[in-house]
Amino acid sequence: QVGVGCCCTSTAMAQQSSDLKFSVDRDGDGAVHALRDLTVKITYANGFTEERTRKAGDLVIAGLRLIIGLWKFETDAEVVQINWNGSQWTGLDVKSKAVLAPPAQLPQDSQRKAQVQQVKSKISMMKLIPANRWGITGKQLMALADQVVQKFTGSDENPNVYEVVDKLIKPLCKESGVSYALLLNPKGIKCSTFVTHAWFESFLAFVDDIRDHYPDFETRVFWICFTANPQTWSPAELSDLLGPSALQSPFAIAIQQCDTFLIVRNRSKNLYSRLWCVAELVLVNAYGDCVVEVIGNMPPRAQERGGDIGLNA
Repeated sequence: QVGVGCCCTSTAMAQQSSDLKFSVDRDGDGAVHALRDLTVKITYANGFTEERTRKAGDLVIAGLRLIIGLWKFETDAEVVQINWNGSQWTGLDVKSKAVLAPPAQLPQDSQRKAQVQQVKSKISMMKLIPANRWGITGKQLMALADQVVQKFTGSDENPNVYEVVDKLIKPLCKESGVSYALLLNPKGIKCSTFVTHAWFESFLAFVDDIRDHYPDFETRVFWICFTANPQTWSPAELSDLLGPSALQSPFAIAIQQCDTFLIVRNRSKNLYSRLWCVAELVLVNAYGDCVVEVIGNMPPRAQERGGDIGLNA
């Protein structure tokens, strides 16, 4: 057999393949042998591809099957391109996979890619679990209230939901990237009670109102927006999760699946000044098949006017 150095052009002789030996036998047929145990993907000159596994010294491909033109051989270590003109191999081009690998990325690029992967992972998890299973039990809600008391001990604050989300829920969920409900219940638990409320309210008063209303509070499963939805996501990520229409949103899915729609009023603000609360009331009237209940005190001004915030926005 004649080695590649004898049958390739002088420009190709400077290169050598560490995996493959290209030769021409005594009958003038081209042949390729493996120089080590390997698996090689072969792209024929006519575009046909196949994969072969060979041991060191084995024939990879023989002359009678060769087609005139440019051939490509790819192993785990290198990509080899070479031309067969019917009588000899020419134009050998060998590229190491190490050379072909993308250049080392800047730390900020690596961090960005890691963040993108994390986003894909958490979106996948949130979407794999049906929205009506983004629930939290009364016992878990009470445990969160206990954490709030500890967090704000010694301060004069009576934190509203915005403050609890920013100072407690977001830090707890930052690493996982999922909602607080799925952080506690990774497989999700089916909700029985959808809660509509305004974030301006006192968080502790909100929990107390619900606890006092239900004898089975600890075991009842609630769908509450600030625990059901991921609070660490960007607006763009949340938009992707919520979908193009309120009718297709997790809110709508949960409302249709729950047995009870609970309206929690508060003394700080008319909950229907929050558009999502109005949308939830519209959804339950249009698509809900559940019991609607109203609890909690109204803002003083609404009481003075004799209004009745609850079933009407």
